[in-house]
Amino acid sequence: MIRSTMLMVTALLGTATPALAAEPAGPNYAQHLVDQMGAAHPNVVVLAVHATPPGSTANVIVASNIGRIGKAADPDDMRVIETGKPNLAVNKAGDRYEVELPLYDASHRLLGALGTVFAYKPGANTTAMQAEATTIRDYMGRRISHAKNLNEPYRFDTTTQPENYSQAVLDEQFDAHPEIAILAVHVTPPGRPDTENVISASSIGRIGKRADEDDLAVIRTGKEKLELNETKDRFENEMALHDKQGRIVGALGVVYPYAPGTDQAALSRRAHAILAAYEARTQSAAQLLAPAGGGATAMAGRSPLSIVGRTDLPGYTGDFDHFETDVPGNRLFLAAEDHGTLEVFDLTTGALQRTIKGPIETPHSILYMPSAHKLLVTDSGKNGLSHYFDTRSFAPAGSLKLVPGADSFGWDAPRGRLYIVTGGKDVEMADSWLEEIDPRTGAKYSRIHFDANHVEAMAVEQHGPNIFINITDKNRVDVIDKASAKVVRSWPVTAAQQNCCFAYDEPNHRLFMVTRKPGKILVLNSNTGATLATFDAPARIDQIVWDSKRHRAYAMGGEGWISVIEEQSPDRFVERPRLVTAPGAKTGILVPERDELFVAVSPGESKAMAQVLRIKVAN
Repeated sequence: MIRSTMLMVTALLGTATPALAAEPAGPNYAQHLVDQMGAAHPNVVVLAVHATPPGSTANVIVASNIGRIGKAADPDDMRVIETGKPNLAVNKAGDRYEVELPLYDASHRLLGALGTVFAYKPGANTTAMQAEATTIRDYMGRRISHAKNLNEPYRFDTTTQPENYSQAVLDEQFDAHPEIAILAVHVTPPGRPDTENVISASSIGRIGKRADEDDLAVIRTGKEKLELNETKDRFENEMALHDKQGRIVGALGVVYPYAPGTDQAALSRRAHAILAAYEARTQSAAQLLAPAGGGATAMAGRSPLSIVGRTDLPGYTGDFDHFETDVPGNRLFLAAEDHGTLEVFDLTTGALQRTIKGPIETPHSILYMPSAHKLLVTDSGKNGLSHYFDTRSFAPAGSLKLVPGADSFGWDAPRGRLYIVTGGKDVEMADSWLEEIDPRTGAKYSRIHFDANHVEAMAVEQHGPNIFINITDKNRVDVIDKASAKVVRSWPVTAAQQNCCFAYDEPNHRLFMVTRKPGKILVLNSNTGATLATFDAPARIDQIVWDSKRHRAYAMGGEGWISVIEEQSPDRFVERPRLVTAPGAKTGILVPERDELFVAVSPGESKAMAQVLRIKVAN
């Protein structure tokens, strides 16, 4: 319910409210941020926050790592605050370098200044110091709701432990979604009445702050609350948070920047996608309140992947399937499987350039042939026709007759042969085939039969004789000799079920195989089929890709995160911090020339906003 004064339920949107039965513990929130940044940045000698406390007109130090709390700002401090220009200076002794920057809150409202001081010697890299100071300022500012938030307690009680599992999951979500202004989780401790529901995790402190009546209304009724703040520059969707058994264990509040005319329905869809990703990681209230660890171990540290761009695709429903690129032409192609279209994007900006319908029914995989100026799009329509398109005009350029159900394929680039999976349960066939063709001419070379109705993706050796293919309904991997077009070996998959796709390190003979029941990544020796390592993976994976430059596999799952497995040697594999994406983000393509990964977010059952994510890949 929106109060006439438009106050937020938890003051997330920008107005502070008093805690209920609070027992503040430890420093104020500004000091917590200073301590946190000091620990994360050992190069920093001094860190001090200048702000105006509530009820005062004087700007003073409100937090620092050297004391001096309450010390009035000097003219240099005030010049930074009043002009917005940084103060960059070496001290008189010549051994310290200060970067003082204006400090803003999560809505970019001016709060005061942040002074960051580094040890200094003549010739030191001051540009790097300025960059580090800016990183610290931006990290802190994004985690401050408003000026009063600085002087609030970081902990509102002595019982709710900070740095718990709910905070670990929240931090991962918050880092992955820079468009979010504020994120907060309310949890009811097990065995306690809901009147003892507290903030267990947030991007703005207030750990242990009790829920108020509006928060409790969401928790008790399960009905979401949509609300603008007093200044109408923030929009919140507060939603009931459920555990794996479907029980309401609290609430999740997601706050976005807002301006007149902003599509509130679109913001709400995004908030529900965040909720779905959070609930996928929520076993119980007890887990949320427990110390981070166990299920949060893969979140320690920062992922080498980061989302740097998003393209919203309103109006799309169902699933997307696979991508293809034309790097010289700056184009990205996506098969919109359930939409029955081929989508073309600008590879640099992510902008949707055009939608191609033509004769497509259910597109899946795409092969770009630059010398022929053609695309081949596999189509699982029951007429058995896959389709060619001219890449200059995108006019239909012919069709290819196959067994119905054409879906995934493997490309043997040195030989110019394409291997396409056809048949299967999606077209009501009990058997499946692997058809070998020349995609430029349509010539057909072989057709390999499988007594199986569910055959998934494959790995095709580029410098060897083998194809490895997932016989999913039989829980096995078949090894095919390309020259004879025969299955020469079969490996049963016993560690899990529904093996579906591969990433392949061919030089080291290592296959990274994904299973869906449960979500696992099994690293196999491709010479013997022996399992060398096993990792948990997100649910509903449709694709895993190999990064040969960094010796990593990236597995994209509809559960809402990407698993990152790094091969440190042919016999040593480690999991790097994962990246939270969105529910339905389960197919993608790595573009090594750009060090970028593009991922399609399928609305599917979540009904969230369809998107294409552009993800930067770092070492």
